[in-house]
Amino acid sequence: MFVNQNGKVLDVSGGQDKEGQKTIVWKKHGGANQRWTIVYVDKAKPIQTKGYNEEFGFHINRPFYIVSRLPMGRVVQAQGNNWIRMNRWVKNRAAQRWKFDGVKKAIYNMNWTSWHMEIYNKGNHKNVAIGSSNQSRWW
Repeated sequence: MFVNQNGKVLDVSGGQDKEGQKTIVWKKHGGANQRWTIVYVDKAKPIQTKGYNEEFGFHINRPFYIVSRLPMGRVVQAQGNNWIRMNRWVKNRAAQRWKFDGVKKAIYNMNWTSWHMEIYNKGNHKNVAIGSSNQSRWW
């Protein structure tokens, strides 16, 4: 723990593990949001930018299709209105191709390259769409 002269410690505000979350000092309570690991620069592992990511089960930055096992074998396609729909496969259609970003841990569309797959309402909704929020995790 990082303790200041007043006995307060470095804390992630609200205990929320999300990109851009505020870091504050708070009274010590020992929660996970007050525990830290020091990794010295010469010991830090490089961020994986290619190869197979064991944790998520994807090859990093390698284009893929998401193919239904229903009889017609349709693929997942991103629509211009953010929705994801099933469509028949069309050769070289970028909206039907996806890739996994190993740094951001998100699935990006190859047509709308800054948009990734996301679940509405922080995973509390049935709709899956593409969007550009900074919360790119599967709830």
